[in-house]
Amino acid sequence: MTINNKIESTQQITKSAFFQARKQLSYRAFIDLNRQIIDGIYKNKKAYKTWKGFRLCAIDGTSIRLPDEADIVEHFGVQKGKLNQADCSIGMASVFYDVLNHMVIDSTIRPNHTSEKQCASEHLKYADKNDLILYDRGYTGFWLYALHTKHKQAFCMRTKTNQCLLVKDFIKSNKKESIVTYRPNKPSIKTCEEKGLSTTPITLRLVRVDLPDGVEVLVTNLMDSDQYNTSVFKSLYHLRWGIEENYKRLKQWVEIENFSGKSALSVQQDFYAKIVASNLTALMAMAAQKTIEKKTQHHQLKYQINFAQAISKMKHRIVYLIQQVHSDITLFIKRTIQYISQTIEAVRDGRSAPRRLKNIKNNIHFPAYKSSL
Repeated sequence: MTINNKIESTQQITKSAFFQARKQLSYRAFIDLNRQIIDGIYKNKKAYKTWKGFRLCAIDGTSIRLPDEADIVEHFGVQKGKLNQADCSIGMASVFYDVLNHMVIDSTIRPNHTSEKQCASEHLKYADKNDLILYDRGYTGFWLYALHTKHKQAFCMRTKTNQCLLVKDFIKSNKKESIVTYRPNKPSIKTCEEKGLSTTPITLRLVRVDLPDGVEVLVTNLMDSDQYNTSVFKSLYHLRWGIEENYKRLKQWVEIENFSGKSALSVQQDFYAKIVASNLTALMAMAAQKTIEKKTQHHQLKYQINFAQAISKMKHRIVYLIQQVHSDITLFIKRTIQYISQTIEAVRDGRSAPRRLKNIKNNIHFPAYKSSL
């Protein structure tokens, strides 16, 4: 192979030249590439899974451990360590995630202490009118309810049970559901005015979910009790766990905290490039899953693609996938799907692993994850 009439092996690219070239690459190129992938996937509404006609999504944030480099620390900030523990350079990532089809619709990495609610409001720019968005209890707040009301966006959110009087009274009532009206307090009114949102009281629905260790309350704007009976909400909200599994995949198998540079730009490049890689893998796995379901339809258990193995296989194929000429791309994709479909695992419903919540906010040095290589 020759480049500029010179044999490839004679080409010499210095570290400085590579560094200077990388500085010219905007991380937004990967954001735009992901947007094209997402737009292509959701053109055909029959091609992806839904819940009662909704594209079922979740929004959540997570801490991302970053290299301890001056430019990175200046841009993203640090999180203070506990006693006898060093400070740690931390960024805040947020994703808008399709929990049934395993696709990251939108993502962002921001400085530490960035508001998760603000990230959520920006994700909503990419929400579809038939999206139902699931949130954890950290997102409760009048202005976010008002934002969903403004855009007629369906949501279901776990709410805190020990703060709001409406929720406390609802729990005491032992009712399965209740229609309540939220009214903004002074801070909420100020926030809504700053964001151009209405301060009109909002009517929402509270749904009680009984768990073995207590009671949880969901707040939603799915008001039709006949179409959305209270019995469906426990399993509905459980599907939000898919976004937690996505973060596990990103950190453990995609190695999204393994950065290749020492600047804030390199962190952003790596982060968004790995989101693209994860989505391409999920897209291949989605196609391979259909093959698996046909092959195992008579088995006692359901089977699914082993995503860790799929990531490992795709790491060595993404570059080739991008480089393929048009005449070869279809065959290459078919071979990749077949290759990924060879590694599967059984789906065993009902398993659970209790979360360790003690001192979780101060646990800034994360455990080492097993590589997918």
